[in-house]
Amino acid sequence: MAKKINNKPPVKGSPKPVVADKQENKSKSATTSKFSINTKLCLVLAALSFIVYFNTLWNGYVLDDAVVTIKNSIVTQGFKGIPELLVTPRMKGVGYFKNDNYRPLTLSMFAAEYQVFGPKPWVGHFFNILFFAGCVVLLFLFLDKLFERKKTVVAFIAALLFAVHPIHTEVVANIKSRDEIMCFFFGFFCLNLFAEYMQKGKIWQLLSGVIMLFLAFISKETVITFLFVVPVVFFLYRNEDKKRSIYIMGGTIVSTAAYLIIRAKVLGAYDTSTSAIEFIDNSLANSPSFMSRIATAVLVLGYYIKLLFVPYPLICDYAYDTIPFVGFGNILVLLTTAIYAAIGVVGLYRLIKFKKDPWAFGMLFFLATLSLFMNLAFLMGSQMGERFLFFASVGFCLVVALAIEKWVIKSRITVPVFLQNKRALAILIPVCILFSGLTIARNADWKSNYTLYKNDLPKAPNDSRLYFYLGDEMAENLYADEPDTAKKRQILNESIGLLKRAIEIFPKYTDVHTELGKAYLMALNYDSSISHFKTAISQSPYQSIAANNLGTAYLRTGKYKEAIEAYKLAITINAGFTAAFFNLGCAYIQAQQLDSAVSYLNKTLAIEPGYISANMQLGIAYYFMNKNDLAEPNIKKVLESDPNNVDALNTLGAIYLKLGKYPQSVEALKKAIAINPNYVNAYSNLGHCYFQMKQYQSAIETMGKLLSLNPKAVNEIPYIAMSYKGLGNMPEALKYEAIAKQYYPGFKLP
Repeated sequence: MAKKINNKPPVKGSPKPVVADKQENKSKSATTSKFSINTKLCLVLAALSFIVYFNTLWNGYVLDDAVVTIKNSIVTQGFKGIPELLVTPRMKGVGYFKNDNYRPLTLSMFAAEYQVFGPKPWVGHFFNILFFAGCVVLLFLFLDKLFERKKTVVAFIAALLFAVHPIHTEVVANIKSRDEIMCFFFGFFCLNLFAEYMQKGKIWQLLSGVIMLFLAFISKETVITFLFVVPVVFFLYRNEDKKRSIYIMGGTIVSTAAYLIIRAKVLGAYDTSTSAIEFIDNSLANSPSFMSRIATAVLVLGYYIKLLFVPYPLICDYAYDTIPFVGFGNILVLLTTAIYAAIGVVGLYRLIKFKKDPWAFGMLFFLATLSLFMNLAFLMGSQMGERFLFFASVGFCLVVALAIEKWVIKSRITVPVFLQNKRALAILIPVCILFSGLTIARNADWKSNYTLYKNDLPKAPNDSRLYFYLGDEMAENLYADEPDTAKKRQILNESIGLLKRAIEIFPKYTDVHTELGKAYLMALNYDSSISHFKTAISQSPYQSIAANNLGTAYLRTGKYKEAIEAYKLAITINAGFTAAFFNLGCAYIQAQQLDSAVSYLNKTLAIEPGYISANMQLGIAYYFMNKNDLAEPNIKKVLESDPNNVDALNTLGAIYLKLGKYPQSVEALKKAIAINPNYVNAYSNLGHCYFQMKQYQSAIETMGKLLSLNPKAVNEIPYIAMSYKGLGNMPEALKYEAIAKQYYPGFKLP
C-alpha cells in the first residue's frame, strides 16, 4: 500500500519537489554572486583608472585647455554663460569660427566648474579622471551584456587593458579632450541602456538610450559611427526581439537627425564655412601627388597599429615633417595595407560565418570607429593624433582579450577561476604594470606646455610645430616669469633658435614668422623683427597680429607714419581687434595727431568698454589738447579700477595743476611718490605745483630730489633759482641763475 502511494505521480500544478526548490535557490544564489562579482570588478576598474591618472591632478592647463576654460569669454561667465553655449559654435568664446563645430555639453560643464570652483586646473583634471573611470566601467558592462554574460572574463580583460593603455593619456591628461571622454561615456551608456531594453522591453530604457546618444553627439561628433555599430549590435548580436531592434535603430536615427538639424541651425547663423585644410595641421593637404597622399595616410594607419601594441614614443603633435611622404612601394605601406585588409575581410567573414562572433565585433568596431580619422575618403584637420584611437582601441583591447582567452586560458571560465589562472596572470600582470607605469610617466609630461614640448621634441626632431610650440612657450611665458636679466636673455635667445629651426623645416610657416618677429621685438632687434612681420603678412592675408606687432616695431623706432599704416592694416584684417585700435590711438598721440588719437581710443572703448588702458591714453590725449574737463573723468576711471596706478595718479596731478586745483594735485602726486619713491615725473609736477602755490621751500626740496634721481632734469634749475628769489635768498637765486644759463643762455631771473 505504501509503495503504491509513493509511486503516484504528482498532481498537475502542485508545488515542485523539495529537490527542485534547492536547485532554484542555488540558481538565485549564483545570480546574486554574479552581480556581486561584477560590482567588485567595476570597483576594481574604476579604482585602477584613478590610480593611473591620479598624478594629472597636479598638472596645469596645457595646449587648448585654456581656450575652452579660462580664456573663453562665455565659459568664464559661469552658469550665466550656459544658455549662450547651447546656441553658439564651439569657439564663439574666443572669436574663431572657421571649421567650427557644435559641442556645447563639455563647454557647459567647464562653465559650471568655473562657477563653482573658479580657475583651478585640478578640477578639470579630476572630472576627466572621474568620467574616464565611468567610461571603463560602462565598457565592461556593455561587453558583458553583448556576449550575454558568457564572457565576463573577456569583458573584464578588455576593460582592464583599456583602462591602463598609455595611448589614452592625451585624452585624459588634456582637459580640452573632455569632449572625447563624454562622447564615449554617453555613447556606451546608450549601448548599455539599449541592451537593457532589448532584454526587458521597458520604454524608459529605450528613451533614456536615445537621450544618452544625443548627449554623446553634443559632446563630440565621433559617435556618428554608431550608425554602423548600433545595427550590428542589435540586429546581429543582441537580437532577441526584432521589433525592439527596429525601435532601437529608429531611436538612433531620430537622435542623430535631431543633432544634425540643431547643429546646422546653430552653425548656419555664423560664418563657419569650411576653409582649406592648412598644411601645418595636415601635411597631406599638400602631398606631392594623390597616390602619395593615400600611401602616407595608410602609413599613419600602420603607426596606429604599432602604438596599440607598443605605445612608445607618444607625441602630442604629428605635424610636418614628423611623418615623411611615401609611395605604395614602401614596405610599411604594403604591410599596413595587408593588415587592414585582413582585419576587414576576416571580420566580415566571421560576422557572416559565425553567429554572434566576438572576434568579428572587435575587428569591425575598430575599423568603424577609426574610419573618421583615416584621411582616405576625405581630409580632416589633422594628419595623426593619439586621441583618434580612443574609441577604436576598444576593438583592439577586445581582440587581445579574446586571444588571451583562446590561447592562454584555453577555455571559457568564471572570474574566480580566472583569478587563479597562473598563465593568464603571468601575462596580464606584467603588461598592466608596464602600461600603468608608462601612463603615469606620460601624465607627468603633460604637467605644463613647457614640459610637454620639451619632452616631446627629442622624439620628433623634425616636427616644425613642436619647435614653434616650444619657442613660443619660452618667449611668452618662461621669459616673463624669469626675474634674472641674464637668464631672461638666455631664454629669449634659445627661443629664437627654436623658432628659426621651425622655419628651416617649413619656410612658409606663417605663425612662426609672426612669433619670431615678436621675439626679435623683445630682444630690441627691430630690423629682424620688421622683416619677419612683413614675411608673415605677405604669406597670409589673415595676419592681423603680425600687422599689429609690425606697427609696434615701427612705433618704437619713431616711424609714426609706417606704424599708423600697419595698425590700420591690422584693423582692416580684423575689424574687432581691440588692441590694434588702442595701439593706433597711441601712435597718433606720439605723432601729435590728437584728434585722430581721441577718435580711435573712443572706438577702442566702444568695442571693449572696460579697456582701462584706453581710458588712460584718452585722458593723456585730452590733457595735451588742454581739454582737462574731459581728461579728468577718464583718468579717474583708471584709478577706480587700479587706485595705485602711479601713471594715472601723476597724470591726474598734472591735470589738477593745469586746472589750478593745487591741493588736489599735491594729494595725487604725493600718493604717486609714496607708491614709487623714484618716480621722477611726479617729483617734477609736484615741484611745479608747490612753485605755483608759492611754497618755495617745498618746491626747492622737491626739485632737488628730482635732480638727485635724474641729473639730466636741468629744465628744473630755473625754477629752483626763482624759488630762492621768492624766499628772498638772492645769493642762492643768483647761484642757480648762473647754473641755469649754462643750459639756457637767455635765462634771467625776473
